[in-house]
Amino acid sequence: IARYGKSLFPESNATEETALQCFRPMSPDDIPIVGEVRSAPGLYMHTGHGTLGWTLCLATSECLAQALHDSINAKEARSTYRLPGNITVDRARLSPDRFIASQW
Repeated sequence: IARYGKSLFPESNATEETALQCFRPMSPDDIPIVGEVRSAPGLYMHTGHGTLGWTLCLATSECLAQALHDSINAKEARSTYRLPGNITVDRARLSPDRFIASQW
């Protein structure tokens, strides 16, 4: 990961020697974090799956793909993600912005 990151951001100081092994990333509310960070346009997150990473990754990857598609095509974001089987997921429920202090 450090080598790939260095190819994208050559000015960074990331090295393989400084990489650390971590626990599974979990969000404070145990719900994955998926979507664009409003305060940093163009920054998208797809993390926080905890122990359900392999279980949820296909569904949340579809959500992320829809968010990116809307952004690339300059579409106004819908309020829900649409998954196969007529399943909808409220975008706000997965949004990284749900942790902003004013929303708690």
